Amino acid sequence: MAQRASWGSNAPARRKGYRVLRYWADTGDGRGYMRHTMTVRGGKRAGDSVLRDLWSRYKDCARSVTVREAYERWYLANPRPGKRGELVKPGTFEQTLSTWRKHVEPRWGDVPVADVGYADVQDWINGKTSQPAIRSLSLLRGILRFALMADEVDRNVATFDYVMPAASTSRGSDIWTLDELINEVWPAVHSRICEPAFILSAFDSCRTGEALAPRLDEITECRVDGMMLACVPLLRQVSNRGKISVEGDLKNEWSPRSTVLPEPWSARVLQLRDRALARGETWLSDNGLGEPIGQNVMRRDFRSALVASGVKPKQFRALRRSWRSWIAGMGISSEILEKMMGHVGDGTTGRHYLRLTEDTQKTMEEEVQKL
Repeated sequence: MAQRASWGSNAPARRKGYRVLRYWADTGDGRGYMRHTMTVRGGKRAGDSVLRDLWSRYKDCARSVTVREAYERWYLANPRPGKRGELVKPGTFEQTLSTWRKHVEPRWGDVPVADVGYADVQDWINGKTSQPAIRSLSLLRGILRFALMADEVDRNVATFDYVMPAASTSRGSDIWTLDELINEVWPAVHSRICEPAFILSAFDSCRTGEALAPRLDEITECRVDGMMLACVPLLRQVSNRGKISVEGDLKNEWSPRSTVLPEPWSARVLQLRDRALARGETWLSDNGLGEPIGQNVMRRDFRSALVASGVKPKQFRALRRSWRSWIAGMGISSEILEKMMGHVGDGTTGRHYLRLTEDTQKTMEEEVQKL
């Protein structure tokens, strides 16, 4: 175990009777301020003596690496394994970059890692809501871990216990009823660029990124007992800025699935598909350049549409919660609903969801007709 000194570190070497010294300095060799390693003969006292001499020589250039430098130099340069040992997914990494830009860099970017203190971190957390606070502290913890490994700090203060903001208790109530979705929200977004994503989220269980990702050539029409259905496979997702994930890269291993839209929404999606194909487009939510629109563009259009129609704006993600709420009243078990949302279970197939739709189709149509 390295013994922390006032400057640098002094650790036992593998070879008995030697010490390994590590320190940061600009030695004037043109490489700038960087980490150096030296092996010396003797015990800890001999190592401390050499460190004191090195400190006297380089103390004027000694400084602490900033959080920004640690982030750019070490954190971004190392793969970040997930909970099961695999590399994090591109979508997760993009969220990390966003967390850095929005939350960590503005407060800590120019702060030396050695000056990050418990009280300041707690004050920083206090100004955030639950999820941003959790993500921000996790990222700061990862950055300081590399600083600790480089002997820039002697402890990682982001691993301490903090009082975290309470999770919102109002999220579950922030939904639309089926009546509101059909008679207020759908007319507001009709023929807008956000309409396809709205239909897939409000009436077909899709997450925001999933709702933007279906290709036109993947959407098929099928008829069962005279009912027209639109089969929409969910194989990928689109990021805030319109970046397309690789196929199969969704939130979790259960997310890739096929969904089936009943009438009247199936007719509208198939109509939008045919019109887009006639224009030579590729995606159901195409930007006109052969690429899907990003989540940020879609959310802005969605909010603008609601405001223009006098509908109280809510988050776009509330549509998926709304779907979960109204379809639960159709008598479908929670276990099946969770699978339909891509939460649990084995890989699902179009046949599986077709069967679910056949079982509930008449009930859903009857409910829609009542509105």
